[in-house]
Amino acid sequence: MNRIIPLLILFACLSSCHKDKTLDLPKSKGVYIVNEGNFGFGNADVSFYNPETKTVTNDLFKTVNGYSIGDVAQSMYIKDSVAFIVVNNSAKIEMVKIPSFQKIRTIAISGSSPRFILPLNDSIAYVTELYSNKIHVINYQTGNLKADISVPQYTEHLIRVDEYVFAEGKKIYSNASSKGAVYRIRIADNTFVDKKEFAGDAGGIVQDKNKNIWIAFDEDTATSTKASLVCLDKNLNTVAQYSMSSLGLHPNHLCMDGNGEALFFLEGKSIYSSSISNLQPTILFTSTASNVYSMDVDRVSNDIYLSDALDYVQSSHIYRHDKTGTLIHSFTAGVVSGNFSFTHE
Repeated sequence: MNRIIPLLILFACLSSCHKDKTLDLPKSKGVYIVNEGNFGFGNADVSFYNPETKTVTNDLFKTVNGYSIGDVAQSMYIKDSVAFIVVNNSAKIEMVKIPSFQKIRTIAISGSSPRFILPLNDSIAYVTELYSNKIHVINYQTGNLKADISVPQYTEHLIRVDEYVFAEGKKIYSNASSKGAVYRIRIADNTFVDKKEFAGDAGGIVQDKNKNIWIAFDEDTATSTKASLVCLDKNLNTVAQYSMSSLGLHPNHLCMDGNGEALFFLEGKSIYSSSISNLQPTILFTSTASNVYSMDVDRVSNDIYLSDALDYVQSSHIYRHDKTGTLIHSFTAGVVSGNFSFTHE
């Protein structure tokens, strides 16, 4: 009897502690990190990082909604108090409330392989597609597919400038005549208008304070064309262009600072920066990460976030640097962290 009582007391204490433990769910501004997971494993999810407290919550979607988000979470876009999570190999988009992360609805696009989403207003969004030369037009309030916009090649990132949406046209390396491009879509009638091609593949598209479009293009070894940074106006006229100093450089994950005045991009493990008015990219810092997989810039704090995918099996390491390159903090997220979304509300 004397042995049983202490055990009962211990069990009661453990039960009480377990009940009192609560998950640190997002309550304020911070960074959502989309963890792709492994293709075919269905182990994707989203992490949340609070830059003020330097705390991280992993497996956010599954914890809140009670089921796994799906296979390969590609990207996330936040509009007001709604987040759109594009789940590539599950052919769907999960809509959740911010910051609770409670599911609003699932938008399935049958037979698709969606990549990135851009809401245009309170009901319509464009979604890029990996395996087809089209951009989907969806009504995200009803969850219905409205139309498809035919484009010359598959597309990835999207940005909007006034009455147009601009999409990265991706180079098809199995096709010798394929080139990287910028595609212009007219929103009023969901029509592909025209394109501007470059030899190398597109590696990021952003907008500056003057509403000009900046794109990073990779080198093309077949034509000995160096990688470049290109600035276009909304009519696809070239405003500025900078060619890298030599072959062997591969600018990607192009980002813009909060003032729309400075560019940042990734090349290997090095992060470059440049003013838009004086295109002379220089190395800001070189990461100590073993396998830099993704990068983005918080356009309010101008902090730079990098993900280290390690061996693509372990949980990724995330590095947060200030705008000078000084390391502020590092932490662990999910498997293959590939996309960052920032909220400041």
